[in-house]
Amino acid sequence: MSEISRTPEPLLRRFRGIDAASTRPVRFGAGSRSDYEHLARFHYRAGPPATTAKIIRAQDQTTEELIGVMIISHPTLNGAWRPIAWPGRFCTGSMRSRAERLNAELRTISRVIIDPRFRGLGIASAMVRSYLREPITPCTEAIAVMGELCPFFERAGMKKIELPPPRRDQRLLEVMRDQGLTPMDLITSPGRSRAIDSSIRVWARGSASTRKLADGALPPLARMAGAALIAPPSVYAHTAG
Repeated sequence: MSEISRTPEPLLRRFRGIDAASTRPVRFGAGSRSDYEHLARFHYRAGPPATTAKIIRAQDQTTEELIGVMIISHPTLNGAWRPIAWPGRFCTGSMRSRAERLNAELRTISRVIIDPRFRGLGIASAMVRSYLREPITPCTEAIAVMGELCPFFERAGMKKIELPPPRRDQRLLEVMRDQGLTPMDLITSPGRSRAIDSSIRVWARGSASTRKLADGALPPLARMAGAALIAPPSVYAHTAG
């Protein structure tokens, strides 16, 4: 049985053929940490975001059932996409002044989680759209690994930022081409050359998000690198007004 077929029929009838944001079959309001914890197991990223500035919950207006949650976080200090999304806005002045401006003018949508029974109904894009009508800051960004498959940020009105692949990805791909391998081989093939294994660890050291894993077990690290090459993160930006 599909996830959509398990969605309660009354809610399905209200969603079929309508726009969730305009008809408001779902209520969006202030959420809590317990809301996130209730749905966290349905997100592809393990663990909570590093910071939390605001939590928004989505409820069925009739039953009050929790069906979605979104977390707004403080931004990281560095982001290669920001000079493209907001030219000159966050890349001038001292490091301290840049950090102060980032904290004052930018927030990150770090988690959007929908109960699997209610996916495919437009709730995620409606929830993002609802936040963007009254954001905490004038600038909002989002980074999504599943952005190509689930483009709800674009549907909510955010602009996709086109970026060249990270240098660490390019280096690993070059070594793999020399070896006649594809990114999928990192996921499916248990045997690799010493050059590839070494390059995978170099790849891991190339980002703060994976650096602590660089000296760990190689198979999960190879799968992580392969997945990153196959489905690179998508970046989205929005400016209020």
